[in-house]
Amino acid sequence: MSGSIKELSVHYDPINESNTFTSGDIVEGQVVLEVTKEIKVDSCFVTLTGDADVRWTEGSDDTSMTYRDHESYFKLKQYFIQESSKREQSERNTTLLYGETYGPLIRPGRHVFPFRFQLPQQNMPPSFNGYLGWVKYVLTVKLSRTWKSSAASKELTFVLRNDGTNDHLLQPQSGTQDKKIKLFGSGQMSMTVTTDKTGYMQGETISVFVNIDNSSSRDVKLKYSLKQQQTFIAGEKTKIGYKHMVKETRDLIPSREKSKFKVHLILPHDLTVTIKNCRIIKEQYELKVSLGVSFTSNPAVRFPVVILPPEQQCPPRQGPPVGFQSYPPPQPNLVPYPGELPLPPAGLYNSTVLPHPGAAAGVYPIPNAFQPGFHPAPSAPVYDPNQSIKESSPKVPY
Repeated sequence: MSGSIKELSVHYDPINESNTFTSGDIVEGQVVLEVTKEIKVDSCFVTLTGDADVRWTEGSDDTSMTYRDHESYFKLKQYFIQESSKREQSERNTTLLYGETYGPLIRPGRHVFPFRFQLPQQNMPPSFNGYLGWVKYVLTVKLSRTWKSSAASKELTFVLRNDGTNDHLLQPQSGTQDKKIKLFGSGQMSMTVTTDKTGYMQGETISVFVNIDNSSSRDVKLKYSLKQQQTFIAGEKTKIGYKHMVKETRDLIPSREKSKFKVHLILPHDLTVTIKNCRIIKEQYELKVSLGVSFTSNPAVRFPVVILPPEQQCPPRQGPPVGFQSYPPPQPNLVPYPGELPLPPAGLYNSTVLPHPGAAAGVYPIPNAFQPGFHPAPSAPVYDPNQSIKESSPKVPY
C-alpha cells in the first residue's frame, strides 16, 4: 500500500480442518483497513464471487485468434461505506447484503469491518486451476476515493458437497475383451477386468483385478494406464489436453496359459478432482487395461474413474471378486503431477488485486503454452469415450 493507506486486507474464518467450503456454508470474516491520516472514502465494500473462465490463442502474428468463455455462478456484495445517492440501488447480477454501515471519514489507526455471506445452495464446480482455464471463488475488498482506488483479495477453496448421491461410485466396474489371432499366429485370448469401485479420493489406491486366458500361440504382456484429460470449451471451439498419471507395461503371459493379477495404483494426494458440472471446463480420468500383442491391435478395457476430495471418500470394497486369487505385483512408478502454474512475468497482474486478474486491462495469467507433461490433442467436441474425436467447427473471432 502507498500514501495514507498502510494496510487493506480481507480475511475469512476457517470452518473445518481442511480449510474448504461447499454449497450453503457460511463465510464470515473481516476487512482490515489501517490509515496513517484521516481520509474520506466514497465507497468501501467486500464481494464474494464464483466464476469459471477459459482463454487461449491459436496461430501467430496477424493470423492469431483468441477464444474465450466465462461462466458466473454468483456475486454477493456487502457495503461498509456507500455514497448516499447510490443507496438502495440494485446492481446487475449482484446480490446485495446489508450489514452495519459507517461514515465516509476514516480516522488514523486500524479499523476492522466484519462481513458475513452464505454460499448459494446450488450445484457449482469445485475450485480448479488448469493450463487454459480456472474455477475460482474469491473474496475481494475494494475502497474508492476521489481519483484513487485500492483493492485486495483472497481465494477460497470450494469442494463439492457430499449429499449422499454418490452411492453409485461404490459400485465395481467390470468389462471383458476377446481377440482372435489371425496374423503371425492362431488361437484366441480373453481378458476380464474388474475394479473395486468407481470413485476414489485423492491419495487412495485403485485395486484392479485382471483374469487373462491366453489360448493363443502368441505371448502377451499386461499393460495399464490412468489418463487425465482436461477439456476447455469456448463457444463452438474446444481444446483438449491429456496426461498419463500412470503408464506401465509388465507381466508376461505365455502362450496357452491363464493368469490372474491384482494391480494397485496409488493416486497422488494433489490430484485434481473430477469436474462434470461446469459448462466450459471438464476434468475426467480414464483407466485402461490392455494386452500387448505385437503386430496387431491390443485388446483393451476402459473405465471412467471419478476423483473426489477427501471429504467425500468412498469406502473400499472388502476383498477381490469371488474366486479371485490375488497376485501382488510391484507398485508402479507414478508420474509426478505438475504443481502450480508458473508465475506470470512481473507487472502483468497482481493476484491480490482482482478476482479475475487483469480483467480491466485484458491481461490474463493463463499461458498459451501447455504445462510440462501435458499433450495437446486436436480441437474436438466434448469428450465422449464411446465416440471418436473429430475436428470442431471453424474459428470464430472473440
